[in-house]
Amino acid sequence: MHLQALKHLAAAVQALACCEKLYVLGSASLLPVFPQLGGKDGFLGLSYDADFLIFPCEESVAAMVHEAVGEGSLFAEKNGYHADILRPDIQSTLPLGWESRLVPVGVNFSLRSLDPLDLMVVKLQTGRVKDLELIGHVLDLGLFVKERICQHLDSIPWQESEVLRCYQRLDGLKEKPV
Repeated sequence: MHLQALKHLAAAVQALACCEKLYVLGSASLLPVFPQLGGKDGFLGLSYDADFLIFPCEESVAAMVHEAVGEGSLFAEKNGYHADILRPDIQSTLPLGWESRLVPVGVNFSLRSLDPLDLMVVKLQTGRVKDLELIGHVLDLGLFVKERICQHLDSIPWQESEVLRCYQRLDGLKEKPV
């Protein structure tokens, strides 16, 4: 997915949901800050979806939006990408203070994306192979260095065991010299 596709998809979600705010979460949240990751040559060029959190979110609205622009929809068939509509409970997995660090997407201030450092921390916390591969790719490109991710990780008030697990996962990743 590229940045223009993300904006197109977000506009469709926003129009359908008539929401006050729309947040881009997940890997696609890197695109507003690092658009070079999108498109056919970018790491996210192989991604065909974007995760959105609608605010406020009613289950019936989320279901309707999914039917219109989600996986298997006519929108997805026509455009080659789709929206995954997240539920509000996803917020409990995000680092404390994430809303204060949201990144505006273009000139539409009701559309914001998760800060890339918050995404790195979430991916470390989740620890799936695909999440760690994404972090490794970001490090390989020099978009962040481990030290910067560690600083952000240290600023989040989590239990020590959770922070330690994230550090172990980060230490397991190779970092190309800058």
